[in-house]
Amino acid sequence: MKFSCTAKQFDAALDTVMGAIPSKPNHPILANVLLKASNKKLEIGAFDLSLGITAHLEVSVEIEGSFTIPAKHLSNIISTLPKEEELSFTIQSDKQEATLTCSGKRYNFRGMAASDFPQLPTIEPSTGSSAILTASVLARGLKTTLFATASDETKLILTGVRLTVSAQRVEFAATNSKSLAVVKDSLHSHGEQPESSNEKKPKSKRKFSTSSSTSLAITVPKTALKELQKLLGNPTETKDDFPIQLLCNDSQIIFSGANFTLVCRALAGSYPDYQQLIPSSWSREVSVSSQQILAAVTRLATFDKHKIIRLVLNPSEQVLSLYVEGKDIGSGAESLPALIKSDDFQIGFDADVLIPAIKAIPSSELCFSFNESHHPATINLPDSTLSSATVLVMPVELGGESPKHQPSRRKLSSQTASTTIEESETIEDESLSDEASKASVREIEPTEIEEIETESISTDVDEANLELAALPM
Repeated sequence: MKFSCTAKQFDAALDTVMGAIPSKPNHPILANVLLKASNKKLEIGAFDLSLGITAHLEVSVEIEGSFTIPAKHLSNIISTLPKEEELSFTIQSDKQEATLTCSGKRYNFRGMAASDFPQLPTIEPSTGSSAILTASVLARGLKTTLFATASDETKLILTGVRLTVSAQRVEFAATNSKSLAVVKDSLHSHGEQPESSNEKKPKSKRKFSTSSSTSLAITVPKTALKELQKLLGNPTETKDDFPIQLLCNDSQIIFSGANFTLVCRALAGSYPDYQQLIPSSWSREVSVSSQQILAAVTRLATFDKHKIIRLVLNPSEQVLSLYVEGKDIGSGAESLPALIKSDDFQIGFDADVLIPAIKAIPSSELCFSFNESHHPATINLPDSTLSSATVLVMPVELGGESPKHQPSRRKLSSQTASTTIEESETIEDESLSDEASKASVREIEPTEIEEIETESISTDVDEANLELAALPM
């Protein structure tokens, strides 16, 4: 096997797959990358048995073949070489050795046979569901939802993003019991890049369309989506956008771009019916600068080790005030100009929950919506390129002159429905009473949120109950 390419080409392709190299491989070959050269193309692959990534690049192939080389050692060498260097790889499979030469340099790598490398899963198109999305749509959806995935791996279904694709729309959703993020976007044709009147249209721009062969709904692990996010970069609908093919079945998911393929396992189980958590109407709304409120919350959180922030709405002066009272460090207050449609109202939030929710919304202005101080609030986009994006955050209860982080046992409710979150039948039940007894009085634990009747609310969705108590942290 023998091929050549530039250091810049090889380094970029190698960096693409490094996320699939396990930190502690349970077999030596999983620490290697698979090199496969044929027909003027080189494939570089990595696979940790759960996540697999393959990079594709054009090279000059003299002798076709395949071999595996230790990934981190190879990366350490390649990343330090001048990008314009021409690299030449020669593999002697009988000696289990690869030789890299370039401009007076020579490196020998001990490797392993390609036949020992595990094969990445494949899906026959006839047996799976498929869709063509755009990188910009995927990047936007992941930016807003990934932060809300759960970290507790005892409930694996919640450690991923729920991706639902129909003929016209794509929806992303994630929840961790403290936050719920939902993004809805449209599938539409993308034409050539817009141009100004004095610019000539580039002839090389490619037209492509988004589509879905059938409706599909899958839950994708966040570890895989974080790697996909890196591969997507920062495309927009008018710059650097490209199509992504999605192919999946009940157990595997494949994302394919022009220069990469990412394969991962689908998370098994029924995802909670999160739509029932979002109230259909609101009694109070506040529009405020996202940059200003993010900076204010970040500063004030430094005064309280529990990071509890009190938001006070003053509709007569159109001012949103934020307060914090720390027992040991001190206190702080900031006032922000805002557009308020509300009576006098206050609500408390954990800054560690509020800050990532604010950061996830790609807008210079945010719209906060409230009903009651013990009900969840939402952060929406008053104006955005997204069709729809909603982040729902759980409040903390406030007591006296200073906020207190107390267990909330109130229902998530709207004017037309009173609902609680119920875990899927496939998720093992836990003892809520034991967990509630262990919960800290300073933190809202999902297991403490039990259904109790606090008010009489009519409902048309008696069968649509999702117990928030079952959601893990």
